[in-house]
Amino acid sequence: MAAQSEDEMVFLETAIVYILDDYGRQHEARALLDSGSMSNFVSEALARKLMTTRTKVNVSVSGIGKAIQHVRGSITATVRSKSQHFATQLELLVLETPSSDIPTSPIDVSSWDMTNVTLADPTYHIPGRIDVVIGGDAFWELHTGHKRSLGPGRPWLVETHFGWAVAGNTSQSSHTSRICHMATNEQPLEAIMTRFWENETIPDDPVYSVEEDSCEKHYVSTTTRNASGRYVVCLPINPIPSIVLGSSREIAKRRFLAVERRLEANPQMKGPNSAFMKEYEKLGHMKKMPNPVDDDCPHYYLPHHAVLKEKSTSTKVRVVFDASCKTSTGVSLNDKLLVGPVIQQDLFTIMLRFRSHAIAITADVEKMYRQILHESRDRNFLRILYRENPNDPIDTYELQTVTYGTASAPFLATRTLRQIAQDHQDEYPRAANSVMNDFYMDDLLSGAEDLSDAIKIQREISAMLRSAGFVLKKWASNNRAALTSVPQEDLATLLTHEWQDTLAVSALGITWEPISDTFRCRVELPPVPDVLTKRITCSCIAKLFDPLGLIGPAILIGKLFMQQLWALKHDDSEGVLPVAEQSIDDSSSLEDLTSMDYLPIEEEQELQILEDDEDSDVSDFIITDTDEDEDESDPVVEDDSTLTHNAFSKRLRFAKLRIFICQLIPELF
Repeated sequence: MAAQSEDEMVFLETAIVYILDDYGRQHEARALLDSGSMSNFVSEALARKLMTTRTKVNVSVSGIGKAIQHVRGSITATVRSKSQHFATQLELLVLETPSSDIPTSPIDVSSWDMTNVTLADPTYHIPGRIDVVIGGDAFWELHTGHKRSLGPGRPWLVETHFGWAVAGNTSQSSHTSRICHMATNEQPLEAIMTRFWENETIPDDPVYSVEEDSCEKHYVSTTTRNASGRYVVCLPINPIPSIVLGSSREIAKRRFLAVERRLEANPQMKGPNSAFMKEYEKLGHMKKMPNPVDDDCPHYYLPHHAVLKEKSTSTKVRVVFDASCKTSTGVSLNDKLLVGPVIQQDLFTIMLRFRSHAIAITADVEKMYRQILHESRDRNFLRILYRENPNDPIDTYELQTVTYGTASAPFLATRTLRQIAQDHQDEYPRAANSVMNDFYMDDLLSGAEDLSDAIKIQREISAMLRSAGFVLKKWASNNRAALTSVPQEDLATLLTHEWQDTLAVSALGITWEPISDTFRCRVELPPVPDVLTKRITCSCIAKLFDPLGLIGPAILIGKLFMQQLWALKHDDSEGVLPVAEQSIDDSSSLEDLTSMDYLPIEEEQELQILEDDEDSDVSDFIITDTDEDEDESDPVVEDDSTLTHNAFSKRLRFAKLRIFICQLIPELF
């Protein structure tokens, strides 16, 4: 509130204090001590600077005249005195501006006797920003009860744990606004009930940890865009001082020489590896450093090696970088980096939404990580050693882009993808929505309800991402007309008469056939070895990728088989029993599993509920395999597991699940 005063100026108690963040670092702030406030407040600017975990709240704050503001967040921080050994922890509601500047105009105090007084706020007479308001719950804790008068017509000195604060009126003509403070928390019955139901729902926005929140704020405050449109990011360094990088060049050199010897013995790998590194340098993704290399500054050398990916349709051999390699201090670059939060939605939600579109569209970003540049000062931590010919000297290179293998790379890449959408939301609203919700890492799974909308989405997404250097490749759709503007070389499958039912593309690890618009599961069981161990069996079962649970009944056969192996308690070094090998033959129908429309399960799977107490948090189940030709008597359950006849029984306890259907449907649409 504000009112005009022409005869006096009133001082409100202010103090310069320290606010501690979650890492114990001190931030200087100007606080207003206000006994008329029922709550404590902090400015949005200071809350962001502290990078302290924010708690969601729903508080209505009212003041003079019942003007109401709604507060949605709060933080907990320690307030410390600059002059005394005093500190207190407060919950602070976050407001954009907790107060107007105090005082409202400069005051001449040159004639006041303030000798031998430690002031809580030496700038009490100069208008200044208020960062924190400390309310009535802590107000009296801060005061000692002592006060001094500065004389007639002058304010009082009031002793606090922060020093002596100036409070009261002074006879001085002023035509400026008068600041009146009073804040109350109002929670009517409707608001209380709303908050009750909100506590029972899944929050719309993710709740970040302290490190995740710090990483997000670091990205927002440091990311820029260069003249060509590419984004330039900074490594999110962990601020904990005890994490110190040591020497890394020697171990990187030893590992490079070992990799070089293996490549010399394998020409099939050496050629593609050399081609990969040449392309890396040609595209400007790494640059050779001039000799001699300065290793006196903080730096890190990344070991690297080639990896063969037979199923890749683009690059069969790729080079991966090991940022987890320990330095001489036992600390790696990944130990020094913040990982960052998960930005994108979960795979299950994305794939279900993808199946809801009448016209489906898929693509992926070509070399997504390498389209994002690193700030020049970060490149000292992205050094590698390389030479093409063993007879040449080993050169030092600096990687220029976000690097696969660093802990922060997934966050930086996906967060940049989201930033592109946010920056172009007004220009491409439909494409921005698809980029923010239909990407899983670098894979796009989107679509539309009609052809014209699908064509528009495809063109807008391409144009928007291309402006930042992100090029989409491997386009595919269940309607060839949706991709008529896509160059032939950018297609995952052919658009003309060469389309075939067997032409399929990989959609997040599952085979999708665009022409028939069906998902297919590719099962490649290896030949049964002479000695089949539990380890090999478990490895084969784990290769069945089914994020949607569409082939759960088929995978269950393998899992039940695994249970049988463990129940037999057989020595793994001798291989599995012949009776178990027969089960492998019975499960060979998995190799015929191609379409999701039909699941060939020969054996009947029964799920019996043994008991289901409504007051209990768990239920008991028994899973049995039965054969119609066998005795139909109930299987015997003894102790934990028993093998009887050809039926395997195991008593399992499952926690009861709560399914949030109301949250799932809005996410899909």
